[in-house]
Amino acid sequence: MQTRYDFIIIGTGAGGGTIAQKLAKAGKKILILERGTFLPREKENWSTTQVFLKNRYHTTEVW
Repeated sequence: MQTRYDFIIIGTGAGGGTIAQKLAKAGKKILILERGTFLPREKENWSTTQVFLKNRYHTTEVW
């Protein structure tokens, strides 16, 4: 069986998540590809010090 999509979105960051919501409401068939796991819900997510100064969520991978 072959599935066809109207759009393929890579990543659900601010841009990908926003456009996915708009396209879904418009009735489009969407495939979303996400790399890695979801971030845990924790208070550090809201800390600018943790996120930007201490690079809490930066990967050590080389792209």
